[in-house]
Amino acid sequence: MHIKEFNYRKGREGEEEARIFLENKGYELIEANFEIDIGEIDLIMSKDGWLVFVEVKYKSDDYMGLPEEMITPRKLAQVKRVAEIYLMKNPKMRRTFVKYRVDAVCILGSSLKHYENLE
Repeated sequence: MHIKEFNYRKGREGEEEARIFLENKGYELIEANFEIDIGEIDLIMSKDGWLVFVEVKYKSDDYMGLPEEMITPRKLAQVKRVAEIYLMKNPKMRRTFVKYRVDAVCILGSSLKHYENLE
């Protein structure tokens, strides 16, 4: 297996782990892996009237840094742009959810952290 394929698989496993974690916290999955030419949103979920765009970062160890360090201001801006395009393409969602935010789930080995409302 090539390293790119391995990383893709591990990333999808991390997204599944994050989805289950968030569903156990009362979130509902709306869509996974919304992708357009400028980027992707890993999970789109809802809770308490919020539409939540979730960026998932998975690392098996901290050898090359923490997953949180992968969420740069540039990455956050990209996620926000993709979220805005999602809302434009889905006017029903824009009407249903008047509030939206960007969260992150960072997984390091077996440790998982949820960060709400990234700015």
